[in-house]
Order: sequence, then C-alpha cells, then structure tokens
Amino acid sequence: MTQVIQETEQPEVKRRTGGRSARVRAAVLEHALFELSENGYLGFSIASVAKRAQVHETTIYRRWPTREELIMDAISEFTNSNLQLVNFGSLAEDLAFNMRSIANLIQTPIGSSLIFLGFTVSTVPEFKVLMLQLWEERIRLGQHIFEHAIARGEWPEHYDQYRVFSEVVGPILTHYFLLQRPISEEMIQQRVQSILRDKDNFKIKD
Repeated sequence: MTQVIQETEQPEVKRRTGGRSARVRAAVLEHALFELSENGYLGFSIASVAKRAQVHETTIYRRWPTREELIMDAISEFTNSNLQLVNFGSLAEDLAFNMRSIANLIQTPIGSSLIFLGFTVSTVPEFKVLMLQLWEERIRLGQHIFEHAIARGEWPEHYDQYRVFSEVVGPILTHYFLLQRPISEEMIQQRVQSILRDKDNFKIKD
C-alpha cells in the first residue's frame, strides 16, 4: 500500500521562547507570514502586520527598515524552523528526510501560499530578487547533507549544487502543484534512489 505524506492542516509556525524582545520578534514574523499569504507581496502592509502582532509600527521599522527585509526574515525563519539540518550517517536517509520535510512544508497553508507567490509574482522586480535570495539561502543550507556524504565517500567532491537542488525539489513541486497528486513515501524513495544512481552525472566536468 502506498503511504501518502499527509497534508498539514495548520501552518507550522514555531514560536521561540525568550524575553520580551524575542517574543515581539516571533509575533511580528508570524503575523508577517499570515499577512503575506493572505494579501500577497503587493498588498503586504507593515501597518497591518503591526496591528496583527499588537505592536507599534515603529517597533517593526527599528528592526526591519524595509518591507523586503521583514518578508525575507519571516520566510527564512519559517523555512529554517521546518526544514531541519540532519545527519543520519547515510545520504539516502538524509535525502529522504529532507524530501519529507519539503513535502510537509509545501502542504501547509502558508507553505503552499509562499510557493504560489514565488510563481505568480516573479514579474515584480523587488520580489523576484527577494525570492532568488531565499532560494540561494536554501541551496546553501541544503548542501550540508552532501558535505557529510562527501566525507563518507558517498558523493563526488565537486558537483553541481544547482542541478542537485533542482532534482531534489523540482519533482516534488511538479507532482504536488502541477499534477495535483499526493506525495507518497514510495515517490520519495524512488527519487532518492534515482539521485544516488545518477550521482556521477552531477559531477562538475573539468
């Protein structure tokens, strides 16, 4: 029987504990995500975020002088909280865990909204730059599992990071958003094995 990666009904916004400053930051970032997912980039309002988070606008502007800085921090916090860095001692296990985390993330209301925003607002120069920065950050952070794999002799030392990222993330997005099919454990395992079989094709040619 095919096991389906279940959709998450509520956004996985994880709150940080700490002093008042940390609580204010967490509240602002959380409500910035809701504002972005509900009103989009063009309709994003710092005044609205302040009202949602029950803080003064100046409190937000002191920490995030621009709308773009606030949005980028909010999305980074959200993705970093939900896409954990792991090392199970096996590239296959690390990849499978990573793909499950991505599948769970994009199936949350906020996660799916962010992906759709990335597709539909790419014509807005400021947001396009912002999304490119965020994807670059995810590519950089995601390389840790391959660095561990290289140290274990499981992966070529010099490889195309962008191509690997496309092979890991691309099929999941296509399967769920374009084909509108559930992401199963079977699909994830098939993708993992395909990547491992083709590892030499990811080498950067001299």
